Amino acid sequence: MKDTLIKNLEARFVAYTDIITGCSDEQLQQKLDVPRNKSLAEHLWCVVGARESYAAAIKADEWKGFSCSLQQFTQVDFSEKLKESAGVVLSCIGEVEEWTEARNELVLALYEHEVMHEGQLIRHMYSLGYSVPESVKWS
Repeated sequence: MKDTLIKNLEARFVAYTDIITGCSDEQLQQKLDVPRNKSLAEHLWCVVGARESYAAAIKADEWKGFSCSLQQFTQVDFSEKLKESAGVVLSCIGEVEEWTEARNELVLALYEHEVMHEGQLIRHMYSLGYSVPESVKWS
């Protein structure tokens, strides 16, 4: 189960990389004209922060709170941080010597978070007429 979950998480990481590769700085900031809407940048900031936060939690075997190191909302910055944060998660998982139920739950929660935002990004991108990469599973 753990291996399947990690394989699926890695696929989500690829999808996010493909999404950001196709976005301009302007597209990252665009919002839909609907209540409680976030830009692609706001969603991606949360994705980066979750990856960083869940990696710390997996390492510690418990939730340590949310934080995000991303300070600039440009395509280049998002591209770098998405790649870096994916690497941090996978490295952290690979370094764990004792795999616990708490760690299983943390990895599953991270995966759920990735999928939730991926769905929101799909809706956002289609609504604004952007193309969605083929690596995005749910589109």
